[in-house]
Amino acid sequence: MIKIALMTSAFARFAAGTLGPIERVRIAHENVTPTAEPTPLMPRYEATVQQLVELMIERSDNIATNQLIDLLRREHVTVEMRALGLEQFFLGRKLSGADPLIEDPESSRRNSFTPHDAAQLLRLIALGRVPGASAQRALLERCMHNDRLTLGLRAGDRFAHKTGETSKVSHDAGILRTPAGGHYVIVLYTQPASLGDVTDVNPLMAAWMRALRAHL
Repeated sequence: MIKIALMTSAFARFAAGTLGPIERVRIAHENVTPTAEPTPLMPRYEATVQQLVELMIERSDNIATNQLIDLLRREHVTVEMRALGLEQFFLGRKLSGADPLIEDPESSRRNSFTPHDAAQLLRLIALGRVPGASAQRALLERCMHNDRLTLGLRAGDRFAHKTGETSKVSHDAGILRTPAGGHYVIVLYTQPASLGDVTDVNPLMAAWMRALRAHL
C-alpha cells in the first residue's frame, strides 16, 4: 500500500522539475527481489522513472519500488507525506517478495501506512490537491489486481485503487466513482486470524464491498 505514497512523491518531483519522468535509471542488483507479476527489471536494466512508477502501481512491482526508494530517498518521502497530513506515515525499509528479506543497510524500522493515512492521501489525489493527481488516478485505475473490493462493485463503477498483500495481510484501497456522480474514498485493511491462505479473505472483502455499495 505504501507504493501509493511513492507515486505521489514521484509526481511532486516531476512537477517541481527536480526529476524527469523520462530520466533513465539502472536497476541495482541489491534491489532485486521476487515480485508477483512478470517484470522486465533485472540488474543493469535501464528503465525510465515513469516506467518504474507504472510498474509499481499497475503490477505492484517490488523491484521498481525498491529502486524508487533509492531514487526518491525514504527520509524525504516520509517528510513529504507528513507535510500532507499523514501523521503516522514512515518509510523505513525496502520491500521483500519472499524470505530471506532483502539486504537493506539503510533500513531503520518497519514501514507505517495506516488506513487513516491511506484515506488521507487518496482523498488528496481524488480532490486534485497534489501534483499530477489526474495522472495518478489514471495509474490507479490500471491496477491489474482486481480480486478484492473490485468484485463487489456495480456496472459502471470506476475504482482507481491499489492492493497490498503479505503472507499475513490483504488490503485494498481506492477512489470510487459511481455512475450517479458519487465520489468516495474506500479503504479496507484485513489481517485474517484463522484462514489458511491470506487470499482466502479476498471473497469476504468483495462481499463487504457489495454490502457497502448498496448504501452509496
